[in-house]
Amino acid sequence: MSAPRIPNLQKGKLIKDIDFQILMSKEKIRNHKKSIEKVKRMSGMYGPSGVGGIRYSDMPKSGFSHMEFPDAVHAIAKDKEYIELELATIKSLRRRRCNLLRAAEALEGLEQLIFIYRVIFSMTQYKAAETIGISERQLQRIEKQMKEASRVFEL
Repeated sequence: MSAPRIPNLQKGKLIKDIDFQILMSKEKIRNHKKSIEKVKRMSGMYGPSGVGGIRYSDMPKSGFSHMEFPDAVHAIAKDKEYIELELATIKSLRRRRCNLLRAAEALEGLEQLIFIYRVIFSMTQYKAAETIGISERQLQRIEKQMKEASRVFEL
């Protein structure tokens, strides 16, 4: 009986979850950047929109709003703070993803397969043992030895 092939790690549940979290953080950054642009428009930070006559009969239009300059500066600062937090989150998630893939590559044999199926693919002990082709008890023993020998399961 041949040893099972190493599965594509990019299809692992944990890797997909991390990629999704990164995508969501990027979307939050995009929304905060849109918010900054909106605040700048509302507060007049871009200056007058054009030269022309003012028709007072049309003022105020529905949807027209104005924001005071100090309030705009405060809102922009908050959005920039949120953007920095999301950038830090993305950096942390990318580091975790990279560490998981490195750990999987550093291990060999059954330990590698157990790590991949248990951590990256989030399988139960029973399902992982069945997939690898060993008994559940044997998987538990190897997993226990791995936990005692290294911190690989803490990633």
